[in-house]
Amino acid sequence: MNNQTFLEIQELLALATGHNSQEIMPITQLEVDLGIDMEEDFPRLLAVINQKFDIDLELDHVLDELDEAGDTVEHLVKLIFEEVELG
Repeated sequence: MNNQTFLEIQELLALATGHNSQEIMPITQLEVDLGIDMEEDFPRLLAVINQKFDIDLELDHVLDELDEAGDTVEHLVKLIFEEVELG
């Protein structure tokens, strides 16, 4: 996992959810621990992520990947980092 990407997502999630950024760890679950509704809140969050990182992650792809791997911050960061690196 890329540490810089994690730190940026950690701050973004803290702002979006009202949680202390230091409480957001790689194993933190987006829905269970942070209260992010994957149908209502996550699409807006993904739009912000796409803009911030100048990428174009597809909502359905990300939701499928997170559903398979577990909706943790670590898996989200991995998807973002791969998209940034691969373009």
